[in-house]
Amino acid sequence: MKFIIYFWINMMKFLFFFMFMILLMKNKKIMFFYNSCFIFSFLFLFKFMFKDDIWIMVSVFMGFDFYSFFLLVLSFWILALMSMVIQLEEGHNSLVKMNYEKKMLMFEIMLLILIIYFSSMNLMLFYLMFELSLIPMFIVIIYWGLNFERTSASYYLLMYTMFISLPLLIYLFEIYKNNMTFDFNLLMKNMMINMGFWDYLVYFMAFFIKLPIFIFHAWLPKAHVEAPVYGSMILAAILLKLGGYGLLRFIMMFIIQSNKYSYVIFSVGIVGSLLIGILCLVEIDMKSLVAYSSVVHMNMMMCSMLTMMKLGFISAYILMISHGLCSSGLFFMVNLYYERSGSRLIFFNKGMLNIFPSLSIWWFLLCAANFSFPFSLNFFSEIFMISVLISWEMFIIIYMMMICFFSSAYSLYLYSYIQHGFNYFEEKFSMIYLKDYMIILIHLIPLILMILNLSLMH
Repeated sequence: MKFIIYFWINMMKFLFFFMFMILLMKNKKIMFFYNSCFIFSFLFLFKFMFKDDIWIMVSVFMGFDFYSFFLLVLSFWILALMSMVIQLEEGHNSLVKMNYEKKMLMFEIMLLILIIYFSSMNLMLFYLMFELSLIPMFIVIIYWGLNFERTSASYYLLMYTMFISLPLLIYLFEIYKNNMTFDFNLLMKNMMINMGFWDYLVYFMAFFIKLPIFIFHAWLPKAHVEAPVYGSMILAAILLKLGGYGLLRFIMMFIIQSNKYSYVIFSVGIVGSLLIGILCLVEIDMKSLVAYSSVVHMNMMMCSMLTMMKLGFISAYILMISHGLCSSGLFFMVNLYYERSGSRLIFFNKGMLNIFPSLSIWWFLLCAANFSFPFSLNFFSEIFMISVLISWEMFIIIYMMMICFFSSAYSLYLYSYIQHGFNYFEEKFSMIYLKDYMIILIHLIPLILMILNLSLMH
């Protein structure tokens, strides 16, 4: 009886929080929406009073542990930043008719899906939220995308991420038939299933595609390029992490099979990171370059997890958080220039140091964080990652040297080609607003300050 009462009290907390959010949206109080998101993420930090293997129970099917904790905080943080971007559009794009209530409702639904996904302790609920997260992103791209190609981009997103979902659902029922439970804790302790390599691929491919793994990565640059800025922010910061988090949970369940077959996927990830890094050097679209750099980072993170070492999981987890903040900030900065120059091409955005000198330092900090320059959170994740990969196989050091070199090369290429050179713009540019700086600062503060307390990630 006490358990049921406790369950409903916790559920009512979430319901009242979301009802309060919807009420704020109805009155167009977007400022209160994002401030309440920030406050909620800070309050959530005070719950950090547990060790690795303990789940903090919220209800029967929901709870959170070490691996879902910072991803939940990141979800609130990025959703609040997206709301700030929408408020900027509302203030400055008065010529364009935009329906803010619908957008905010869509992000409210997305936040609810993310909270349930990251705090789910039930495998079926976990799977349903994983697939359901596609729908808001599909709507954001197809309704609020900027170009005519948005329909093909949204279908790419849908088809790539859904073609494995039905086989995965059938295999989940197979798990239930063998173990008679969907509970994560019980499945980790008592996984009774024999599988070959193709079974392993069916279980894991949904998460590999979501990351995305090299070969199945074609949907990501298309989706990023066609999505509006807030769509790109949540896609890079949170939705790619759904694949990483799912991979982490499934590796903990299928630990013997992952140990047996991971080398195949590992080799694809390492070679893919290198090839995409080289591809970034010839990319001329700023948004596309940042999207491809996400593919490099996510493949590295996947390889780190597949080494099956504790430090590999920790470094992958730190990279998830740092990449979420860094890539979201870069997409926002690209959009600042795109709104003012009317183009995402590097050729048409040269010499911006002369026009917006105050943005140069922010570009430098974010590009430096993108190639793991000290002292950002990315730097520590990459140091741990390199040490794990080299200890797994010494020969990998050759690939790692090339990946790190190309990673720094394309980040500096992005920064230097935009900031320096001659610009040929005759019309006047609109100014950079104070809230723009505020959004960039909120991206960078946790990215730099979290290195002061890395024991949070231990």
